[in-house]
Amino acid sequence: MGKESKTKHAKFSDYVAYGMYRILESLLGLLPLGFVCALGSQFGRMAYHLMPKRRNIVLRNLRIAYGDKMSLEALDALALKTFRTSGHNFMASMLIAKFDPKKLAQCVEIEGLDHFLDAHSQDKGVILLSAHMGNWELSIHLPLLIPEMAPVASLYRPLNNQLLDKHVRRLRQSHGARLFSRQDGFSMPIIHLKEKGTLGVIADQHAGKHGLAVAFFGKYTSMTSLPALLHRKTKAPILPVSMCTVSTGKWKMVFHPAIQISEEGVRDTYRMTSQCASAYEQIMNTSPADVLWMHNYWRVRKRSPLKMEGIQKKQKNNSALVPPKPFRLLVFTGSATSDNREMLEQLHRLKYFRPDVFLVIAGQHAISPDADKFIEISEGTMPDEMAEIIRQYDLSQPAPVDCALDFTPDASGAASLSDAGLIRVFALDGEHKSSYTKRYFEPLETPSLGDFLDSLCINPTP
Repeated sequence: MGKESKTKHAKFSDYVAYGMYRILESLLGLLPLGFVCALGSQFGRMAYHLMPKRRNIVLRNLRIAYGDKMSLEALDALALKTFRTSGHNFMASMLIAKFDPKKLAQCVEIEGLDHFLDAHSQDKGVILLSAHMGNWELSIHLPLLIPEMAPVASLYRPLNNQLLDKHVRRLRQSHGARLFSRQDGFSMPIIHLKEKGTLGVIADQHAGKHGLAVAFFGKYTSMTSLPALLHRKTKAPILPVSMCTVSTGKWKMVFHPAIQISEEGVRDTYRMTSQCASAYEQIMNTSPADVLWMHNYWRVRKRSPLKMEGIQKKQKNNSALVPPKPFRLLVFTGSATSDNREMLEQLHRLKYFRPDVFLVIAGQHAISPDADKFIEISEGTMPDEMAEIIRQYDLSQPAPVDCALDFTPDASGAASLSDAGLIRVFALDGEHKSSYTKRYFEPLETPSLGDFLDSLCINPTP
């Protein structure tokens, strides 16, 4: 009775989406795989131009990951290639589940199989650490080519559309694979591994407050500790796997050496999760264009943009571990001088409230010794000129500004900060609005910088 009461009924829009998907799937099934992949690539090109928000997320992610190695022009070209490859792989995934072993072998090349066989020979099961990369749907059907992978299972997030979810689950399980969702709990994947099964885990997405704050491409993100916990419970080797697009309708799956975890390391969930993050860097670097960079790996929250998400690791001296790529925070101070004691106190608070802050101050005066960088904005500078100055600074850096604050009481700089293209702009003046600002504050009864920062969920500095 309780279970039935929780069952959601499909909406009319669900039926429409399901019907359109099945029609598209049937039509694509009549076409050669190469043509379907080429068509998907062109759809990806269109999406690059028609989805500016997703394109900006991709470009930001690529700047964080490769901005110190590649030019902006090269990163933009890589972003376009990413969209095209994603379209190519999405279209192909609609056909792969119906392939027989012979057809599957024609489009998949396997490399590093000895690494998998070595891990499998330990008789503790195998955890395949995969990313949203390439045609990752292929991996669940590979027991057709690698019998040792059976029984195979994968962690799975149910789709919101129940009709599509049922259909996709059926296809994914058509060759004997099992799917585990949150509803199955933590015990089912553990039992599967203890029965010497192979478990696919895609754990590269941002894990929010429940994850661990680890360095990923040198910058803090929140990553799930699930692979580490599964290893601790089962001792199953964690084997990184990359999926690369070789050419139209052809892929290469690479098994990398298992992550080396010491006996002491098994008890350190943070260390194992950091090792998984490093493994993700390794497999993503094999083919960056195959990575689904549309995920917001280094998310800046709308409601608490300055808070670091995820549990942080402390060293023995109680100082936090600081990755090499900082959280870039830009503050506009307008015409304020060092006589403004409240502003100086709050700038000091910003500088030290989290360990990875790189504080940039833009204004007429270099008012604070806590600033890591000062951008001079001369008196009388027009808003559009100020926006261009800030935009050029942002583009000159290997990684973009993560968040911008306007400390002036009249929000005199917020519009320029927004027009500079910064992704998160917040103003002390609750009345300020602009096309880029993501959240506006209600007017405060006692408007002060301290109240303003409290509204951004910054914990007071001890």
